Amino acid sequence: MVDFEVSGERISRAQWDAWREEIAAIGITNPLANFETNTFGQIDLERSHPGGFSQFVTGRATLLSNLVRDPLAYSRALAAARRINAKAERLSNHFGIQTLFLVGGLADFEGDGFDLKMPILLWPVTLEKKGDDYELHKAGAPSVNPAFVDALEVCYGIKLNEAELLARQNESSDLVPVTVLNFLANLTAEKAKLDLKRILVIGNFTTAPTLMLRDFTSTETALLRELAGEPKDELPEVEISEMLFVADADSTQVRIAARAIAGQSFAVETLPGCGYLQTVVNTLGLLVQAGKSVAVVAPRRQTLNELADRLSETGLAGLGIRAHSTWVDVVSAISRNEKAQAVDLAAARGRRLVAEQEIDAYFKALDRKVESLGVSIAEILRELSALSAMPHPPVTNARIEAKHLTDHLDRKVALTILAEAEELGEFKFGPQDTAWYQAQFSSPGEVAQAITLAKKLRDDSFPNLSAQLAEFIAKVNFKPANSVEEFGVYLKLFMGVRETHDRFVSDVFDRPLTELIAATSPRKGVDKAERTKMSGVNRRRLKKLAKEYLRPGMHVADLHVALLEIQHQRETWQRYSLSPVSPQVPAGINDAQVAYQSFVADLEAIQRHLDPESTEVPLMQLDLGKLKMKLQSLAEDTEALGNLGDRAMLASQLRSSGLGQLARDLGRLHTPKDRLAVELDLAWWQSALEYALAQDSTLLGYSAERIDAIEEAFRVAYDAQILLGAKHLAKYLGDAWHAALASNPSEAQELKAVLKTGSASFATLRGVAPTIWPVIAPVQLLSPYEVAENFTDSFDVVFVLDAAGSTIAENFGAVSRAGQIIAFGDDAISLPTGFEIEPRALPLGREIASPSVFNEVRRIFGSEVLRNSYRTTSQALARLINREFYQNRIEFEPSAAEYLGEKTYNLDLVLLENRATSTIEGATESLDAEVARAVEQVFHHAAWHPEDSLLLASASAVHAERVRVAIREGLKKRPELAEFFHSHGSEKFEVLALADLTHRLADRVIFSIGFGRTSHGAVLSNFGQLSEPEGRRSLANLLVSARKEITVISCFAASDIPEDRLSHGALLLSDLLSAADAIPELTDANPDPMLNDLSLRLKKLGARVDESLSASMPLVVSYAKKAAVIEPDWALRGANRNERFRIRPGLLRALGWQYIRVHSFELFSDPQAIAQRIAEQLGMQISKRPTPLFDPAERAFEDSDAAWGDRADSNDARLRGDKPPHWG
Repeated sequence: MVDFEVSGERISRAQWDAWREEIAAIGITNPLANFETNTFGQIDLERSHPGGFSQFVTGRATLLSNLVRDPLAYSRALAAARRINAKAERLSNHFGIQTLFLVGGLADFEGDGFDLKMPILLWPVTLEKKGDDYELHKAGAPSVNPAFVDALEVCYGIKLNEAELLARQNESSDLVPVTVLNFLANLTAEKAKLDLKRILVIGNFTTAPTLMLRDFTSTETALLRELAGEPKDELPEVEISEMLFVADADSTQVRIAARAIAGQSFAVETLPGCGYLQTVVNTLGLLVQAGKSVAVVAPRRQTLNELADRLSETGLAGLGIRAHSTWVDVVSAISRNEKAQAVDLAAARGRRLVAEQEIDAYFKALDRKVESLGVSIAEILRELSALSAMPHPPVTNARIEAKHLTDHLDRKVALTILAEAEELGEFKFGPQDTAWYQAQFSSPGEVAQAITLAKKLRDDSFPNLSAQLAEFIAKVNFKPANSVEEFGVYLKLFMGVRETHDRFVSDVFDRPLTELIAATSPRKGVDKAERTKMSGVNRRRLKKLAKEYLRPGMHVADLHVALLEIQHQRETWQRYSLSPVSPQVPAGINDAQVAYQSFVADLEAIQRHLDPESTEVPLMQLDLGKLKMKLQSLAEDTEALGNLGDRAMLASQLRSSGLGQLARDLGRLHTPKDRLAVELDLAWWQSALEYALAQDSTLLGYSAERIDAIEEAFRVAYDAQILLGAKHLAKYLGDAWHAALASNPSEAQELKAVLKTGSASFATLRGVAPTIWPVIAPVQLLSPYEVAENFTDSFDVVFVLDAAGSTIAENFGAVSRAGQIIAFGDDAISLPTGFEIEPRALPLGREIASPSVFNEVRRIFGSEVLRNSYRTTSQALARLINREFYQNRIEFEPSAAEYLGEKTYNLDLVLLENRATSTIEGATESLDAEVARAVEQVFHHAAWHPEDSLLLASASAVHAERVRVAIREGLKKRPELAEFFHSHGSEKFEVLALADLTHRLADRVIFSIGFGRTSHGAVLSNFGQLSEPEGRRSLANLLVSARKEITVISCFAASDIPEDRLSHGALLLSDLLSAADAIPELTDANPDPMLNDLSLRLKKLGARVDESLSASMPLVVSYAKKAAVIEPDWALRGANRNERFRIRPGLLRALGWQYIRVHSFELFSDPQAIAQRIAEQLGMQISKRPTPLFDPAERAFEDSDAAWGDRADSNDARLRGDKPPHWG
């Protein structure tokens, strides 16, 4: 439990007195201590009709009209009943206080000098609307006014025996019998001059201040001393270890939970829609698992109910026991404990860890830096994409040798060498410009010789040889030769044929040689399997036949080889010959052979000087037409050989630096000096990518499908662990429950007996089962005003919810019992206004102004801020709210519906009868036309949108009351709509003045301003509660109340509002009224080159694309009624895996977006395929696009690139090729 050891400076007496004074002032007035007749907010039953009164006294429900039958008195009583009931509902809902009581008997202490008039007895009562009447019911036994009991003891030292007094009351059927007054008169006769009177009044009363003062003690605790002391340093760092959550948690929520577990006190600023209840649920679960006891206090009953509902939805029904619903919650807790089952949490955690490792492996591979280069593949891809997205992107395909990449990390040296080479003209010529490109010579003399030789070849050798060989070819009717090398093949064939004719008879070319070749093949040394299957006799016969083809006197050493050669010659001849003739030898073959060999020698001499790294075919193999052109270039295009010596040295330096291939390509591209840097960058980054993948090819194994599957596996595993986290906690609590029952059987029986009665309270259950109670209720939920009557023990931690709306004094009972405090609040919409217990025509207002417990905890300990909005509908007027009230700290995501045009804000201007009809003061307030329009809007909602909850607020309390009355009257004519006005539970329809609006939520909100124009048409500067000091906060409260839509009803437009004399919330009225016409604030366009390229492709496919909708949405695409958020894996938002892969995608889908992930390599390698896939997901029929109706040259402006906001030099040509520029 709590360690109350204290150290440091003691709390001053002034501080104790301030807290006590503030508690005493709760309710502003206390009619249980200072009773005054108040016909505006009381119903006097002392003169009620006997028939009705006797019915009421016996406990039966009684109509007010039966109790008060005089028409005038009834009218007053009915009006008072409405006010009393409204006040009771408000105080119950917003402060957790039950205030509907009948008080009987009055003790006046004035005779002894005390300004005290105290009711003696209290009965709880109910007021229920019955048509135009109210039904009253005495709902419980009487109790003695605790303020009266305390006053007797303080003023006179008289200790009242309350049981004896109540016994006297029970002796009679009269509510305030004479015996009670006599008992008190006799008791006080000797010490007091009490004036005892008989009264019976129904009104709003509360015992809370009295009980809180009884509970107040000046006992210091460490927490109280800290809260009364000086601010600490900033929140300390906290270690975040593995925690078992029962609901989703983003990184901030995880850190909050870790701080809570570490025992830190702090504040949590709960910006609208940022999931603070989910944070509370998670943190409560962790604290309970750690064996901590927690009190959750919140003035608003709805807050406690919402927390209980959220716990139930999580599978932890009854984890928090509510003071106002104790029996239900305890039964829920016991049921949960009995049903709890063990789960295999270790297996679920193991699956999650495996999924996390797989995700990390991919992203580590993507982000892992290549040690020698200092860059990751992700960075390389982005750099390459940036280059490709330039207006004039670099285009080189050259690579830098891997061993030289580290030499050029900053590219400065390389760029210097390239610039020097460019100045010398190295890139003036490319291989397409001169045959001498990159020629190599050792001296100027060699250059001259080579040029002379080239001219000789062009002018003499090549024409002569061509003519000579053409003549031979014509003689033998051969196909024309394609190259010098083929010339050589022909000559070799002619020379071979001549040699054959010299040794063999001519008929040898006309005879089949296959069998002769087989017969003459060798047998020795040849495997048996490979020998021909020919008999010896036949072999000998064929050998003899073969020898007969020899010319007389000729001898051939190897007849088999000779026959094979003849066979080859015949086949070659047939391949080249255009006519079926036997091989023959043209005349003059020897001269041709000599000329050919001389030509080849000269050609090879030239070849030795040409670019050794060229990929072109050698001169010998060139097509003869190309060779002729090449020789022409060699003879004439000699400018490239100027200053060759200087360039040769630089070229050598480029090659030794690994830049040789790049230099060659720069020459091919004729790259000017101002383009050298980008071409060098492209070459380096392309080379770096190939090198990085060669070093680690892990990424090549990740397809888009595999990455999607890995991320889905993580989501499934994490979801499963959260689900099991709640079940594991339930099992932990169930085990503790069964252990407590086994150890305390008598308590268990007493507990069972109490629960069988169908009702229970904290005090009752703690009384009968003091050991079991902490096991059932490790978390207790109640209003700070209920603590004194429900708690006796201390607890470890106190959570104060809605903490910006209450003070330390109001929460003193809870804070003084705890060792740790966590305050959740939003001071933009709430501050400690307290409440006035009695309805009054003119409210008195709070006299004591104190800072909220939220602000004090934040000041002393520091705070965390929940800033990520998780609302799954668009926040109406989100930008206005964020800018004016939250310094743009809320991280909103727009919904797809809003993006596609769905309105979340409407301005309904009252254009007719919007002027006052007189000039008296207040004539502009609540004009009839605006009342009628407000009622019309309400009834329209009830008829057409009854499934949505509705709230109507006004800056005028008078207008709110008039609208309320008009709706009540209007329902008499439209009874079919009555059901709506009783639906939606805690969000039931209400009409409220702005000042009464506290932490209220509704699907739709109507703000009827409540002020019109003067009779002259002017708009005054006073706008009721908007113009009051808290008007700005009230307006903020109103605007954040709407989940879906806000409608403003006004008798004037923004331009009609005077610019001077406005104050507080009225200063924002002009912005509010002009919000419908406000131009959305766009962010700067996303500079990401890969997404820019994808964006352009999607536009060309016909999609609507936005790159500046939101800083958190780098690319939004829509078509028809579908919209998608595109997120690349290098720009995922979120501080951890859970945010990146679960929370954010889930939120965007809940907001109506399609969530489409694209992956680095996928987008880099085939962006057009990605664009088409996205288009298909949006429902675009890209494979069936119709043929354009008009020729592109005749397009209208709206169909042009300029109309779409594209550059004139857009990448249409590249897009049509469906390939990115980095492909080259």
